[in-house]
Amino acid sequence: MPQDVEFTVPLESRVSPDLPRARRHHLAWVRESGLLHGEEALRRYESSRVADSAAYGFPDAVGDDLDLCFDLLGWLSLLDDRLDDRLDTRGTRGTRMDDAVALCQDLVDHLRYGTRPAARTAPAVAAFAHCWQRMSRGMSEEWRRRTVHDWTDYLAGWPTRIADRAYAPLPDPAAHLRARRRTIGLRPLLALAERAGHFEVPLPAWCSSHLEGMRIAACDAVIAMNEVHSLERDEAAGRPNLVLSLVRHHGLARPEALRQVGDTVRRSVETFLQLRAGLPQLEKDLGGETPELARYADAHAAWIRGYHDWGRTAPCYADAGRPH
Repeated sequence: MPQDVEFTVPLESRVSPDLPRARRHHLAWVRESGLLHGEEALRRYESSRVADSAAYGFPDAVGDDLDLCFDLLGWLSLLDDRLDDRLDTRGTRGTRMDDAVALCQDLVDHLRYGTRPAARTAPAVAAFAHCWQRMSRGMSEEWRRRTVHDWTDYLAGWPTRIADRAYAPLPDPAAHLRARRRTIGLRPLLALAERAGHFEVPLPAWCSSHLEGMRIAACDAVIAMNEVHSLERDEAAGRPNLVLSLVRHHGLARPEALRQVGDTVRRSVETFLQLRAGLPQLEKDLGGETPELARYADAHAAWIRGYHDWGRTAPCYADAGRPH
């Protein structure tokens, strides 16, 4: 990460006190799930500390709740790596693209139809099935339906990202941001915050433009920080990146492109704070007190600030050769 880039994130910095124990649990889960093969791969994954982001993004979670968050964050990271790797090897791109799309479809089928993983199911599908079973346990059918939609949209966004990697390696900034809003994965993680916090946002509020604006603001803030954190590794791998897109398509010098991405973080956080301040009026408009709205807003704040704090020192960004 360019060390001279500072983000404006005036939100409380917090982390779960159960991080060390959850980290040990998660590493055992990754080993047992078969997501990685060989001691060297496991060692590299452990040193990346990528799943530690769960303790920053869900600072109130402990015990089994934090274990679920760790496992799902780790799974997301390893899925991202696996899908990206399908496009980093020259000469077999078509086959690798087909494999990546087929994996996404298998995961969507599990969500939509509830198919039980067979003994020979890919470890990535079986591990997700285990996480989804734990994530949806005790939640309402209403929450399940909207969360399945969020997961499906995340997975369906990957073919666009795959096609951009293969045929349009540096989309314009607006197209890149649209694609990243889907594949950043924050929307299903906000649903996970409801599960980990043992609450649900009422559907009329969840569907409101007010909360949708909060979700978009949080997504954009995390995306912009991620684009700066991963700039060197993206450039080295030939992957799309918002900073590089601004340089090419808008003719900006790199320092100016970095400044603009930093401004996106600032503006997105400001938008989130304005919307959070307007939640009392939304409660009145909906006809009564809805304490779940404040908890949902806190989940957004935790992820924005948590990603900022974790990302600045994450080993996975310090070494472009490590997984994330």
